[in-house]
Amino acid sequence: METTGASRTAPERWRAYLYWGVVFIGLASLYPLQVRLDATFSRNRAIEETLYVQSGEMVRRLSFGFEGVVSDLYWIRTVQYFGRKLGGGLTGEGAVDFSKLSREDMPLLEPLLDITTTVDPHFTAAYRTGAIFLAEFDYDAALALLRKGIAAHTDRKNLFRMWSDYGAICWRAKRYEECAEAYERASALAISPSDRGWTAVMVGAAKTRGGDRRTSYLLFQKLRDEAEHEGARLSAEWRLQQLTSLDERDFMERMIARFRETYRRNPASFAELYPLLVAHRDEAYDTLGRPLALFHEDFEKRFRRYDRAPLDPSGVPYRYDPVRGCVGLNSNSSVARDLEERCP
Repeated sequence: METTGASRTAPERWRAYLYWGVVFIGLASLYPLQVRLDATFSRNRAIEETLYVQSGEMVRRLSFGFEGVVSDLYWIRTVQYFGRKLGGGLTGEGAVDFSKLSREDMPLLEPLLDITTTVDPHFTAAYRTGAIFLAEFDYDAALALLRKGIAAHTDRKNLFRMWSDYGAICWRAKRYEECAEAYERASALAISPSDRGWTAVMVGAAKTRGGDRRTSYLLFQKLRDEAEHEGARLSAEWRLQQLTSLDERDFMERMIARFRETYRRNPASFAELYPLLVAHRDEAYDTLGRPLALFHEDFEKRFRRYDRAPLDPSGVPYRYDPVRGCVGLNSNSSVARDLEERCP
């Protein structure tokens, strides 16, 4: 009887040995895979733009069941690559200058994101945050990444967020028809009344090609508040900073127009315009009706210069053109320039 019992447990023991063998082999394979990853990203800076393994499907097969671990490794590499290539965009205060991004400088970002999301098709943060990064210099790539994520997901909450992101990127790209469709889909997936409400507003604004500043404020405030990654939050803040700058310049140009009505000429400098700005700063409000900080709580700080040139939201002096009577951004300002720029 004991022999029979022993023979019955032998197959079970072999299955256990096989199971643990597969586990050990899988764990052992992580080291050479990591070595390959390190070699890929630490290879010389001149040919760093070549991936050792370009196929996400191949990487997934080499994961031996550890797709989550491998996708996390690739995601870490993606974030490191993005941060390193951003270069001087990080200041001592931790602000990111997204205006320094270009497709030519970051050729690996798109393939890295593709590999990450192929290895783990349900990596929601990689789709959403990756799309926000890509949208700073390639709208088509950003939308393609989101479409890939939408196709891989069934969860209503995640689909709502990705369709909302899709609509936001289309809005920035001025693809209003596509934007309206994206927000219609998001609105149909919304769980809360507030989400249905703001997506419905965006549908209406896009269908009428409304592109108005008020709607942009509301959109990027929503994206900032719901950001799942610090980079996404900073990107939304960057766009809100741009809108604030546009409102500040609008007010200054209204004061320039008043000066011109009185003196029949444009002010020669910010110093000549300064008394008028002081006298009427209680009229300075943004598109949402809130007092503009530049002319209220930050007034002394941002007008402290000897020439009375006000500082833009990034801390760089505004540029004044006395011939055209307009206020613009200096070349070293990190405020975004791709919307409504009237004084290039």
